[in-house]
Amino acid sequence: MNESPSHHTPVRVALVHECELVTRGFADMLAPFAHRVTVIPPGPDGRPAAEVDLVLFDSLAPSVTTARRHDAARHSGDGARVVTYTWNPRPDLVQLALADGAGGCLAKSLPARDLVVALEAIHRGRIVVDCGTRTNRGRRPAPSTLLTPREAEVVSLITQGFDNFSIARESCLSINSVKTYIRTAYRKMGVTTRSQAVLWGVRNGYLDEFPEDAALTG
Repeated sequence: MNESPSHHTPVRVALVHECELVTRGFADMLAPFAHRVTVIPPGPDGRPAAEVDLVLFDSLAPSVTTARRHDAARHSGDGARVVTYTWNPRPDLVQLALADGAGGCLAKSLPARDLVVALEAIHRGRIVVDCGTRTNRGRRPAPSTLLTPREAEVVSLITQGFDNFSIARESCLSINSVKTYIRTAYRKMGVTTRSQAVLWGVRNGYLDEFPEDAALTG
């Protein structure tokens, strides 16, 4: 996998509501990628010690309370996006996290390299779902009665975090054809935005691993 350019400003991330063991392990894991991701340590009050771009929080943990969810949301009050970072990335729970406004849902089992790619993509505005499954890259959901095979392929790639130009490359389609398939699929799905399309894809079995190079293309 190609590395992202090293000249960009690193994404500032904070892991909140975790024990010291997990917090230190997270920072150590991402230390080799300091040119791409800066881990901001928590302050005495548990909040990030400096401004951040992304707040990582296990909103799907069984012990998480509503108060803690609200507290994590307050951490993002300065414009940071909240990302669900969890051991429990079941599709039904991922659906809940996205519906609650999460900028993405990432499994704690992800290797550091994949985690960095996903965090960079979320920072650039994408909604990324990576449950850490290792499946065949070429696998696509079986065509449904709702979508044509091409529409299903495009929706699968949207759910995995691809942008339109990456979809065109993966599917050997022109960018105009991709946009046409997206328009017709959205109409059938009853959605109007990318976020709604990702949520629809999760609900309808289009969830797959986040592609390695999806965040490296414009």
